[in-house]
Amino acid sequence: MSFEPSPSSPPARPQLRWRFALALVVLGAGSVRGEGADAPAAMRLLKSKCFSCHNEEKQKGGLVMTSREALLKGGDEGVALVPGASKESALVTSLDEEADPHMPPKKQLSPEQISVITRWVEAGAPWDAAALVDPAKTLRPVTLAAAPASYRPVLAMALSPDATRLAVGCANELVVYDVAEAKFAVLARGSSHPDPVQAIAWSPDGKRLATGAFRRVVIWNAETVAAEREIVGGLTDRITALRFLPDGKQVAIADGRIAEEGTMRLLDAETGSIAASWVAHTDTIFGIALSDDGKLLATGGGDKLAKVWELTTRKEIARLEGHTAQVLTVSFNADGSQLVTGGADQQLSVWDVKTRERTMKLGTHTAALNGALWSTAGPSVLAATDAGGLVRYTELKAATGAQSSDSGTERKLESADTALLCLAATSNGERIFAGAHDGRVFVWNKDGKIVTKAEVAGAKTTAAVARK
Repeated sequence: MSFEPSPSSPPARPQLRWRFALALVVLGAGSVRGEGADAPAAMRLLKSKCFSCHNEEKQKGGLVMTSREALLKGGDEGVALVPGASKESALVTSLDEEADPHMPPKKQLSPEQISVITRWVEAGAPWDAAALVDPAKTLRPVTLAAAPASYRPVLAMALSPDATRLAVGCANELVVYDVAEAKFAVLARGSSHPDPVQAIAWSPDGKRLATGAFRRVVIWNAETVAAEREIVGGLTDRITALRFLPDGKQVAIADGRIAEEGTMRLLDAETGSIAASWVAHTDTIFGIALSDDGKLLATGGGDKLAKVWELTTRKEIARLEGHTAQVLTVSFNADGSQLVTGGADQQLSVWDVKTRERTMKLGTHTAALNGALWSTAGPSVLAATDAGGLVRYTELKAATGAQSSDSGTERKLESADTALLCLAATSNGERIFAGAHDGRVFVWNKDGKIVTKAEVAGAKTTAAVARK
């Protein structure tokens, strides 16, 4: 469905075609997560008839329809949706066969389809994001071929809540290291994925781990690294990021295909069932972060956007626009008021979550930012690059018109000799860990010197041996 004039229509007049300025005062009406009977059908109609022209990238007529907030905002021609008032909503009136402009421009919807959209708007336009998610039965068939023996990247790592153990994903293995002491010994390792592990998270109590790869999430006993549960149903494609929620009962996972919709899901860690799903980005979700209180979820996507969500309602509360390529990594500060983002555009930015403004641009980089995190020490921001660089920023201050390099004090730590893909650090900033493309884990001390270069693939395999 498009709100652009059809080819036979006269040129659009400069003034607004839809004069609904008074409707702005009631745009908040209607439940965002309402249970209207027509909501699922309406969602599917919007997706099949409208989203191809009215998404974050295409935005025909300046109108985005892939979220309730964007639809309420309207486009270049004014307000398109007034919840509870179908006769005042161009979304509905343009569907009439005699409407000018007529939507969709090349095909008339059936009376039944128009009725579904009309009843949905009259019910307050409740948004049912789950209905937008493609069902598992539509998944394309995929056969996984064996990866080359030389392909053993460390794509994911996570530090335990007590900072004594480091979980590392190397190729299709999960390896847990003892990092309480300098020896950096392997405690245990296991494999339950047929393809490379792309995401790792610890439960808040440190007793379980979750890993994600292609169409599979595994819940592990963190002590023995034995798989307790494997979830393969209800997943679309690559699991690129995941986090346990503060209660330890659910896991937020990022799921999706390259260059297609990126979907967030909430997984019940006990039963393996999907508790909720919603489309978060129009492309792959590369990174997610949770605020310490578990109320906010941040996502970074291939659509060049970072977003902040209210987790209980799954409502988008901030859309951060400024990156010119994929947003690869996101991290909250201690109180959830700021977010740091890093991208393939070589930009490292700090945003005010409430105002949605970029307050700092940190440094000048010559490679993609694959990992960034906010440390409470200082506080400071750490960032790892595709060129093997590791940088720490302290004395952070919001930009006031000065050059971005003035936003914080930059210190370049000893550089690695390979691309760094993921990052972890202790809260005091005295130990920093990074995973590399060549299968190694690097460890830096508080002075910024590399003290360990561990070959994960060649590590000893059992806890008994590692502890001797």
